Amino acid sequence: MPLSARDLLGLSLAFAVPFIIVLTLMPRYTRFLAKRRMVVEDVHKVGAPKVPSPAGPLLILSLVVGEVVEFVIFPTILPLVIIAVALIAGLVGLIDDLYVLGGKTKPLLLIFAGVPVVAAQLATHSVYVSRLYFPLFGPTGEHFTIFSVLVLASMPIVANAYNMMDAFNGEISGFTFLTSLALIFGIGLRVFTSSFATGRVAIAIPLAAVSLAFYIFNRYPAKVFDGDSGALAFGAMYAALAVTGGVEFAAIIAIVPAILNSFYILSSVRGFVERRKMDARPTYLGEDALLHASQEPSAPSTLVRMLLFDGPLPEKELVREILLLTGFACILSAATSFLTWVI
Repeated sequence: MPLSARDLLGLSLAFAVPFIIVLTLMPRYTRFLAKRRMVVEDVHKVGAPKVPSPAGPLLILSLVVGEVVEFVIFPTILPLVIIAVALIAGLVGLIDDLYVLGGKTKPLLLIFAGVPVVAAQLATHSVYVSRLYFPLFGPTGEHFTIFSVLVLASMPIVANAYNMMDAFNGEISGFTFLTSLALIFGIGLRVFTSSFATGRVAIAIPLAAVSLAFYIFNRYPAKVFDGDSGALAFGAMYAALAVTGGVEFAAIIAIVPAILNSFYILSSVRGFVERRKMDARPTYLGEDALLHASQEPSAPSTLVRMLLFDGPLPEKELVREILLLTGFACILSAATSFLTWVI
């Protein structure tokens, strides 16, 4: 399907506007946070320097503005649904940043982030199709009730998976950017091989733009952290975009590293436990200024801890390995999308 001038404008602005907002406002916002002493210790560095946090409110604002731009160009309900999802998940995260929610309370509240998606589908019947598409084998049958329950459940699962990948400089920003590219590729294939409207892929682009701009400030050595507000908004928005884009299976493949990390943590601590209240950390900073895997029996199992069992690494190299693993998962996701929509 050839792109019209409006399509090209919408796709370009979807990236440029939120990217520029983060790039221009983040320095001022970090100074604002530092002035108000809203800082956290970067425990993975010698001396535990204090870093401004949370950047989540500015990231969410940028995502919302990007979706508003798309609503103006492609006036459908979809950008409004994505805005609602990001705001609800971001609000839950901000409350957790400021007051610390319990390990079980946060997932329960995140279910509400899926309500706008299901409610909009009930009202318009145009938000998603109640079926899953598998590569080579085709789609399942439609079942609105079961699929809608899965949509609601996906919000806390995916959002918390993203949040658990937010431990090191550049990890969450790099992870979100790579997985959003895989998501855009999958939805884009649907646009070019079916009657899917360009607006479906356009609403996914602000997530890539914001995470890439944020990476500039969040990479090693980090000048700002996103906090739970940013990570949860990223994760919930990713889940909503996968549903509205009809690329759920490929989207799951892209975030396999986060899913495995969550599984390791939940299985080792036996349930939802707020990470601030865990008995021991999965890693520790050695006297050699390298990150080591904890030998404490009570320490949670994480993807990072497993990577460090082969030997200690500097933080920058550790994040590089995580992002390489994520990149490989995203390539598999792209291949899944190709097998689903082209073959």
